[in-house]
Amino acid sequence: MKLSSFNRLKKIFFCLLVLNCYLGNAYSGQSQKPISCQQEYALCTSAACVPDPRHPRYALCTCVVKKDISLGFTSCDKREPKINKYKIKRIRSSFSFAQFDQKKGMMCPEGSPWTDCLDSPCTVSPRNPSQAICSCKIHHKKPFFTLGGDCNTSSCATGYWSGTTKANSTLLRNTLLEKLNMNKDPWPYAACPSTTTKN
Repeated sequence: MKLSSFNRLKKIFFCLLVLNCYLGNAYSGQSQKPISCQQEYALCTSAACVPDPRHPRYALCTCVVKKDISLGFTSCDKREPKINKYKIKRIRSSFSFAQFDQKKGMMCPEGSPWTDCLDSPCTVSPRNPSQAICSCKIHHKKPFFTLGGDCNTSSCATGYWSGTTKANSTLLRNTLLEKLNMNKDPWPYAACPSTTTKN
C-alpha cells in the first residue's frame, strides 16, 4: 500500500473515531444523573408550543420564570442567567415541582408531536419578566408525559406540548425528591384519567 493511501485511511479512521465519540457523548447525556442548581430558570412543564418557522425541527414554547432548586443535565455554569448589552436576559429551561400541585400529568401516545425543553435556551420577555420563550426540539417517536393540556387528550395531536419520556420523568422526579429530602412523593395520584377527552 502506498504511503499516501495509508495516510488517507488513517485520517478517515481518525474522523470516524471522533464522530463516534461525539455521538456517544450526545446520546449518553440523557442517561447521566441530573444536576441540581439554585438559580433562575424557565419552567416549561406545561408549556404550549408552536413550530418555529425558521427551524422546522424546533418549536417556540411559552414558559414561566422561576428561581429555586431545579434539575437539568447541563452544569450550573451553563445554566447561569446571562444579560447581554441590550439588557436581554438569557436563561435555560430546567425541571422542578413548581406546577405539580396545580396541574395533572397527561400521557400522550407515540406519533404525537411534543417538545423536549430540558436545558433548552430561553429569552426572558422584556415586557413580562415572569415569562420566557424557549426554543425546544420537536419529537414524534415516543409516548410522552406533560403537565399541559388540562387532561384534554385530543390536544396531544396538536398541542406541541412541552413534555418528556416516562423514563426521564421518573429519573427527574426521583432525583429531585432525593435532593429535597422528601421521603414520600406528595403527588402520587396527580395524573389524568388515561382515556379523558374534553370536547
